[in-house]
Amino acid sequence: MKKLAFILALPWLLGGCGTIATYKPQLPAGSPRPADYVIPVYDQEMEIPRPCKVIGEISVGYTSFTVMGGSADDEMKKVMKAAHEKGADAVQVVSVKQPGFTTTAFAIQANLLRYADDWERYPMSENDFAAYLRRNSKTLDPIEGIWSGGWPNSIGIIRDAAKPGRDFIAFTLKTDATAWQPGYKRMDIARGNQPGYYQLRYYHDDFSKSEVIVTLDQNRSFEFLVNSEESANLATFTKLELSPPSR
Repeated sequence: MKKLAFILALPWLLGGCGTIATYKPQLPAGSPRPADYVIPVYDQEMEIPRPCKVIGEISVGYTSFTVMGGSADDEMKKVMKAAHEKGADAVQVVSVKQPGFTTTAFAIQANLLRYADDWERYPMSENDFAAYLRRNSKTLDPIEGIWSGGWPNSIGIIRDAAKPGRDFIAFTLKTDATAWQPGYKRMDIARGNQPGYYQLRYYHDDFSKSEVIVTLDQNRSFEFLVNSEESANLATFTKLELSPPSR
């Protein structure tokens, strides 16, 4: 095991203009991530939405063979390549050094992170949830049902007061977000002060959260503004009609 750790800690050449990446593991690597798996990146000033453990440290720096040029984006590609290979959930950039009198390229240090908690799940399949909706059709709250957030994304909303201040939970049924799995909690929902009003704690693709108040439009749709550092987008959810039960 010590020999393996020593081998993993050796630097390997990742290409580019002579920069080299050195990886120092702290925990065993996870399963490699697919190339399209979105890994969020944070700096040290940013709050990471979920508790994390450091699985390894990566440094990308120049060598005596490094030629003038390159960019921070080029070096971050090496960091993200390693993050995917090591099965990281997130990356925290510790430092970025710009080229200067004694350096010819960017140097980056980052931590590769793994989530240290278990995200809440609602253990119900889409078929079982549809059966629940049919079985309780006369007593359902208007917000309970299967809601589409735009193809292919859909969530189920069901009564659940297991958490303080929560009356309903929204859980993932189908999604194209690579970090999410069926059953993952997507929203905590509480009844508002008036019929048709609800308070949502909505979890973004990186598990950060927004708190909003929504109203149901004829019990068939609701929408709210999703803000990020880059843009603000309108999230719209539409209730789907239940298909007849299979025989």
